[in-house]
Amino acid sequence: MRCFLGIIPIFIYSQKELIISAFQKVFPELVGAYEKVRFKGDLPESSHLYGDEAPEVFEVLENGVRYSVFLNDGLMTGIFLDQHEVRGSLVDGLALGKTVLNMFSYTAAFSVAAAMGGALATTSVDLAKRSRDLSKAHFDANGFDVNNHQFVVMDVFEYFKYAKRHDLTFDVIVIDPPSFARNKKQTFSVLKDYHKLIAQALDILSPKGTIIASTNASNMTAQQFKKQIQKGLGKTKHHFIDLKQLPSDFTVNKNDESSNYLKVFTIRVNQ
Repeated sequence: MRCFLGIIPIFIYSQKELIISAFQKVFPELVGAYEKVRFKGDLPESSHLYGDEAPEVFEVLENGVRYSVFLNDGLMTGIFLDQHEVRGSLVDGLALGKTVLNMFSYTAAFSVAAAMGGALATTSVDLAKRSRDLSKAHFDANGFDVNNHQFVVMDVFEYFKYAKRHDLTFDVIVIDPPSFARNKKQTFSVLKDYHKLIAQALDILSPKGTIIASTNASNMTAQQFKKQIQKGLGKTKHHFIDLKQLPSDFTVNKNDESSNYLKVFTIRVNQ
């Protein structure tokens, strides 16, 4: 199996050569590596570090689902590996026979996992125009007919209003926004505004529907995130089914709670 690695240097960038050398010694099976530069400067966002260069686009297999990915096209790669357990739950039955709405969908990885898990239909919403083609690539990789799978380029808050006006409802709604975002009309911060997403989701959620609420914001604890969700739910009856954080193949510093940045609550809502 040919493996490639993406390294994300931050404040330790000055130790870049030492880190590369260590990775080569500890993981000799890696045939090549790329770096992603997330701080401001003159360096390119993505570049090849050593070894073989990966194909421009290639497929990976996870939970029986094929994903179309790319290692050297800006900061993104087409899939967030820390969410593989969440996608696994969609494959393993959470989406079976359901209609699924995927907000801030990026490349619709949650959507194609839901389709593999027997979802009747999926709708993927993202503001980036590029998301449509990247999302279709995932569905094409798995041989899915996209007639029951829609890709909508629209601001998420606008889509909530659109869906409510057109009496659209969904059995499962996935909400996985960036920690901070800005468009022409407003700014969004998970720490302050996530509850608004939950409140608007309730308007288009089917009776006894499910919300998958996710964030990778390291500046809030799981309990703080839960409070944001509860604020959005208000007096609506609900039950927190599950909390997933970083899977076991991701390292967490036990002395630094912020290192376990991923928080994904699955909530059953009894409207």
